[in-house]
Amino acid sequence: MGTGTPIPLDTPEARLIIKSVFPGLGDDFTISSKCDEDYNCVAWGFNNSHQYWWPGPKGSGCYWPPGIPPNEKLETFILLFEDQFVERSASREREEGFDKVAIYAANGKSKHVARLWLEDPTWMSKLGPKQDIHHHSLEALEGRYYGSVAQIMKRKRRTRGGPAFTFSS
Repeated sequence: MGTGTPIPLDTPEARLIIKSVFPGLGDDFTISSKCDEDYNCVAWGFNNSHQYWWPGPKGSGCYWPPGIPPNEKLETFILLFEDQFVERSASREREEGFDKVAIYAANGKSKHVARLWLEDPTWMSKLGPKQDIHHHSLEALEGRYYGSVAQIMKRKRRTRGGPAFTFSS
């Protein structure tokens, strides 16, 4: 999000900063975590809060799974999620028994991932190294920074044990 200044948990100041970057949110969001540079939106899409997933150069501190091309192309991010979630979806709406991720892109490059899972009625996003937020629409984050939603992915929800989205290496 750019400023490099830590933003405290859901305070008027934090909300003002987030709304200035994503004006489409209006007041319709909740901050659900403190800033955390250990993980990002892609990791969060896999329910991983211990690694920063991005196709950076070796030694950059970013994790990227073997076998997935190390680039930011939308097609590559679709491949990354197809490797785990199996199928694409045309619907942004909740589907009974499925968890979803939305891949945002601009000019063919992936910019952000949001997730919709379990019975939570809101989409969840990790704002780079900043906070996690809950938001009611995918359109609320579309714009200058994340582009627009380019692909929805879905996977049948697990019925026993463990979180819905996890990366299997």
